[in-house]
Amino acid sequence: MITKRSILFIVFGVSLSIACTLAYLRPWAKRLNVILICLDALRADHLGCYGYSRDTTPNIDKLASGGIIFEKAFSQSSFTLPSIASLFTSEYVASHKVDRIERRLADGQLTLAEVLKTNGYNTAAFIYNATQFDLAFGLNQGFDRYSIGEEADRKPSFAKTLPACLDWLKANRNKPFFIFLHSNDIHEPYHSIYENFFDPDYRGRLDNEYMASGTPFHKNNLNRTPREVKHIIAHYDGGIKYADTFIGKLIFELKQSGLLENTVIIIFSDHGEILSDRGKQFCHGFSVHDEEVHVPLIISGPQVKALRVPCQVELIDVMPTILDLLQIDRKGLKLEGRSLTPFLEPGVRNCPDNYVYAECIKGESQKEGFIDREVMVRTRSWKLIGSFWKFNEPLANYPKSVQLHNYSIISTDGKDGFELYHLENDPKETRNIYYDGPSKIKAELLDKLVSNF
Repeated sequence: MITKRSILFIVFGVSLSIACTLAYLRPWAKRLNVILICLDALRADHLGCYGYSRDTTPNIDKLASGGIIFEKAFSQSSFTLPSIASLFTSEYVASHKVDRIERRLADGQLTLAEVLKTNGYNTAAFIYNATQFDLAFGLNQGFDRYSIGEEADRKPSFAKTLPACLDWLKANRNKPFFIFLHSNDIHEPYHSIYENFFDPDYRGRLDNEYMASGTPFHKNNLNRTPREVKHIIAHYDGGIKYADTFIGKLIFELKQSGLLENTVIIIFSDHGEILSDRGKQFCHGFSVHDEEVHVPLIISGPQVKALRVPCQVELIDVMPTILDLLQIDRKGLKLEGRSLTPFLEPGVRNCPDNYVYAECIKGESQKEGFIDREVMVRTRSWKLIGSFWKFNEPLANYPKSVQLHNYSIISTDGKDGFELYHLENDPKETRNIYYDGPSKIKAELLDKLVSNF
């Protein structure tokens, strides 16, 4: 029987041999450090380096100017738990099966941190979204240190995680390290010291509302005025600017300590955010439209040249990319992602005609007695979304709308269906042409959808 331990032993042995024989070819890749930074709930289109009009991310933009910006990166789900499970394992949600908050990552699942630890890396995670990073979910596998905060400590988070990270670095800098650094400052409730930075003149109802689940905020979303929507988005952008200041502090400390020149930094988000894109809803974990799954992905480090990549990539590609950068052999690992290291080499490459996949259970849970699962397959030009219901009781026993455990309200019509979007003509996914779209495209995408889910 092949076990996790035996796979790790094989990977370590092969990696050691490869490192010895290839070190002279790429000495810069020998024993690189890696810092993987998750800016929770950050949409790609709200960063300056992705074309946003507001100056939300000056420090990230500066880092990205010398690195690789993947313009079309997609998460594998629209909420944290399944998305991070996919990141850590390089598997789609359908493979690792952590698709809702009632499930955990299996102990036998091999993670990025475990592979790096076996290959001599110190591993640490500094997290302040305790809800979906709790030890009960199994995301801690492979980390020597796994620091999570209490729910009450969510605000602000980088102010806690970054100092803890820097203290750990001082004690562990003499050995190669892998750090997973997490920020929850952009996430709802959209509060930070910069919350009014982009809209300082607002006065109104929102001043007396606490923008979080379980408050009048979500209930009042049904009758938001355009002015209120504008102010809520300004709050969101203020959180991005606040988180960005800590990226600047991290870069400064790495420079001062001499670690930056030998450290790969990867910035990404686990999912995006609905900002009144469809109706007047805010939050995430409700669909696989681009505002929830199109995320930033930026790689900076030694020998990385400035480049913008328009090709579609996925978060499951991060693990094989890191392993290739560190010259750790991937034989024996069941990775569903592909390495992005070819983009580090000189020369222009055409984007492959690949498919990307994502899924979510609406509301993140089965607590309400039903599941509304959305699944997605996407090419550069087309996107197909399928919605499928499963009820524990007859549909007639449910009200027409249900308030979920996170206080958001959804319709429970129980109707399965499909959405098809021609992204070249409709990048915002506003016109569903499933019944009028080309039959050949529908058949191709349906086949991919069925085979993956």
